[in-house]
Amino acid sequence: MARSRPGGGDGDSDSPDAARNRQPGGGRAADVEGQENIVSDVAARGRSTADGGTGGQPAAGGEDGPQTAGTTTPDPAARAFVDGIAGDPTSVAGRSAQDIADQFRAAGYDATVEQSTKKGTSGNAVQVRVAGHPEITNIQVHPGGGRHTPEGSAYWKISTSTAGKTWVIPGDFRGADDLGGNVVRYDE
Repeated sequence: MARSRPGGGDGDSDSPDAARNRQPGGGRAADVEGQENIVSDVAARGRSTADGGTGGQPAAGGEDGPQTAGTTTPDPAARAFVDGIAGDPTSVAGRSAQDIADQFRAAGYDATVEQSTKKGTSGNAVQVRVAGHPEITNIQVHPGGGRHTPEGSAYWKISTSTAGKTWVIPGDFRGADDLGGNVVRYDE
């Protein structure tokens, strides 16, 4: 009989240790913030400067500037970005988990950012959990370092309800042939 993993399909555990780490003073928020800073720094170095470092995508809020609190109308630029991820997975390359979550929120979807607690991993990955989108369910952002890439060589794993998993990886990714799902290189 098949057993499901605690905490969901990506194997994130809701163990007592994980729950304790989410409590105030447990360090989980600081871990997420630290990983976000690493990914943001790596992303900034990896983006093209020809488009001002936005990877061809407008900033959250579109050309009219950021949305104000209480705005319920989805931002068309953010909507175009999030709805285009499945068709162009490399569009997430260079983006932090917080930036991706902000885009989903601006597009009118629920998105939460949380540190990955999956056992047997480096623990560096940050999850963007998406609710309500017709395709995208989760995007994992990894700053690099660990068994797959050298320190500072970021990669992303996109989970969808329609096409399974897509890995967006750099050329120096180790073990790409062993990954389940579609593999796309963002630096070639």
